[in-house]
Amino acid sequence: MTIQTAPFGATWSERYSDARHHKPLISWNYCVKHWFRRCETSVLFGPSNCGKSALVGHLGSAIISGNRFFGAKVQRGIVIHVGAEAPESILDRMNAYNFGDDSVPYLVRMSGVDLSDSHAVTHFITELKACAAEYGEQIVLVVFDTLARSIGSTDENCSTAMTAVAESTERIARTLNVHCMLVHHTGKDTDRGGRGSSALRGAVDTEICLLPQKDGTIQAVQVKQRTMQQADSVRFKTEPVVIGIDEDGDPRTTVRAVEVSNRVAISGDSEPATDKIDRRSAALTALHVWSMSHTGDAPFKTRDLVEALPDQTFAGISEESRIRA
Repeated sequence: MTIQTAPFGATWSERYSDARHHKPLISWNYCVKHWFRRCETSVLFGPSNCGKSALVGHLGSAIISGNRFFGAKVQRGIVIHVGAEAPESILDRMNAYNFGDDSVPYLVRMSGVDLSDSHAVTHFITELKACAAEYGEQIVLVVFDTLARSIGSTDENCSTAMTAVAESTERIARTLNVHCMLVHHTGKDTDRGGRGSSALRGAVDTEICLLPQKDGTIQAVQVKQRTMQQADSVRFKTEPVVIGIDEDGDPRTTVRAVEVSNRVAISGDSEPATDKIDRRSAALTALHVWSMSHTGDAPFKTRDLVEALPDQTFAGISEESRIRA
């Protein structure tokens, strides 16, 4: 068969693939099965002080130790945590975990990486290749903490600029065969909804939102899961851990995330409640999700909000009753 040249200089076989002869890749190449794949990207978001950093630390400790994350299998490897906002705090927080002798490095970068600068991204990729060679281990997870501190002077409301940031993040993930996570704040005043362009939300493969509960736990919900079977929502709580004694003899503490069962007893309930959600927090987070996916003067309908909420928010209630609620 003579190979024909397609327009723009590429051959037809380079530009097209025949689905009749395609053999699917069975391996998921996961970072955490049903949660995060390598060569993909994610955003972890929620209100301020709702446990985002604690959950990232818990995830990272599971990966470097090879322990399961909420029962899900993980790929053991190096974690790179880009501490663009508070690197010393990240180092303190990781002291709350006991790493086994066979764990691999959890490396905190003490300065940020500007994802809007292609040259900075190229340098960072070279840096991580050298890191993997130095330790003789694969890098599995790269966290940018936070998104706002990882985009330089870029306007996060500009769709073109945020598309470029998303493409840079994807470039790192695919070049290094890692999962890249962006930690994002919804803002101090969550009643006003979220911030930033919807371009980022459309580009990432996975979105995880955190919902504070009335019982003090935090629920982690997969709002978006592009390629894998979506995992059930999970719950965790934060607990203080003493990491030392200060100059006045007082305990110095940090916090860590601790997994809890989804069946959490609520005060006054005769039976444990399954996935009982603080509806106000859920609604505010859903407003954030909706605002990131709509731009300009897009009309808002209550039904849009209902559809954005996790199913268990109004479990057992009809759709019309949900709208009224």
